[in-house]
Amino acid sequence: MNQDKGWTKYSPFSVFKLAVLLVSFTLFMPFNAHATHIVGGEIGYRCLGDDQYEIILSVYRDCINAGEDTEFDDPASVGIFLNSTQALVDTFPMFFMGDDTLQEFLLDDCLMVQSPVCVHTTTYRQVITLPFVEGGYELAYQRCCRNETLNNIVVPKETGATFTIKLSEAALMNCNNSPQFREWPPIFVCADQFISYDHSAFDMDGDSLVYSICTPSAGATEAVPKPSIPSAPPYDTVVWNSPTYSLENILGAAGRPLSINPRNGRIIARPGIIGQFVVGICVEEYRNGVLLSETRRDFQYNVVPCAEIEADPIIEDGDFICEDFTVTF
Repeated sequence: MNQDKGWTKYSPFSVFKLAVLLVSFTLFMPFNAHATHIVGGEIGYRCLGDDQYEIILSVYRDCINAGEDTEFDDPASVGIFLNSTQALVDTFPMFFMGDDTLQEFLLDDCLMVQSPVCVHTTTYRQVITLPFVEGGYELAYQRCCRNETLNNIVVPKETGATFTIKLSEAALMNCNNSPQFREWPPIFVCADQFISYDHSAFDMDGDSLVYSICTPSAGATEAVPKPSIPSAPPYDTVVWNSPTYSLENILGAAGRPLSINPRNGRIIARPGIIGQFVVGICVEEYRNGVLLSETRRDFQYNVVPCAEIEADPIIEDGDFICEDFTVTF
């Protein structure tokens, strides 16, 4: 892209070559490369001054149900669109820097997970130039496909994901930084056990954050699983597998419905159905009552059967009481 235009350091010719390579790779990849694997992700930004922004894209993939050929994109292609007209302004590549495996963990020391869960994660970073424009921008990354084992949406194997973030005029004028989620939610939760999880985000500017449950966006298709040019907004959303599942009952009607505190981001639920469920969280960022940006994240809850651990009644360092409140010394 041409630096004189104020976008990024990549020339139009280099981006064109990259697009040709990506399209060629997509057309000639084997069909099984379209296997399901997307778990979730989000995109954010950090203002560096002088219209420079570091774009941060986090992507999560299933490392049990995914095939070996459904690795993270290298590069991942992100589109820049105008909020006012949804017109494409430019695209830029984000290059793979390595991945990591999320550790399986459970917050309750008296429970033991009986089903395996594995998630790989990677974070892309790229510095681009976003000059002020009326209406602001929307950034988008698209990928197919979601896990076919998802319970709560229809045809998940044919449903992709779109991770987006909007920058308003006020965000551009004030060199704003988007809120960053503190942690990724637990990759599994226990059936018929109460969930109380802090899903809050940190805002380095001290802006007000408002949380809500939202429907995740759909994205790329099996035919073009990783488009070199993302489609323009507005984006379709996933279709809930009704009547059992809906935005009000993401984890199903059994148990306590999943909800989030709009002020502090705490998620509460008691899932009553074993399975795999996609969840969407939206965070609106306000300063003096003015909307600066909107961050969208989606992730999966793996609701699994858990067994209680029987603890030795003799208390030593590291032991936990799992049966009752009576202790015999």
